[in-house]
Amino acid sequence: MGRLMRVVPHTVMLVVSVTLYWLATRIEADTGGRIGPAVWPRAIIVFMGLLCAYEIAKRLVMKSEFEAKGVVDMGPKDDPLPTHHRMLYSGIALIAAYVFAVPWLGFFLATALFLAIFPWVGGMRRPVVSIVVSLVGTLTLAVVFLKVAYISLPLGEGPFKALSLALMRLIGVT
Repeated sequence: MGRLMRVVPHTVMLVVSVTLYWLATRIEADTGGRIGPAVWPRAIIVFMGLLCAYEIAKRLVMKSEFEAKGVVDMGPKDDPLPTHHRMLYSGIALIAAYVFAVPWLGFFLATALFLAIFPWVGGMRRPVVSIVVSLVGTLTLAVVFLKVAYISLPLGEGPFKALSLALMRLIGVT
């Protein structure tokens, strides 16, 4: 019975995945031959379902005994807020700040800043690596969103909008 209990969360999420996929099949839009709005939600849902099926098989067939503890394992009782929890809460705050900053700063600048700062919050102290990852990551995401998925991105306000438009011209979007 213990092994069956370990697959309950994954089974529930697999059922959720199937339900969400069924709902995504109802998304209809005339795209003129381009990738439609239903492609990305369906792809993510399929990956979620496959991951759940994998975890179920791993626990039942391969008899994996791994149990994730994560945030529920509070660490030593004498330290009410261990370092890894500070990193977690700082990361959550940074994500929230990103959500609020994107409309004002635009996708390019907000994402570059986020990708540069997030590793630092996580403990990585290699600024050159962070900057390179930030710039390459932002450019890669912009190309994928703008040229592959045809998703419009926030341009920002004032001078940030001008910067975003210049970068879009640079990568050949406008």
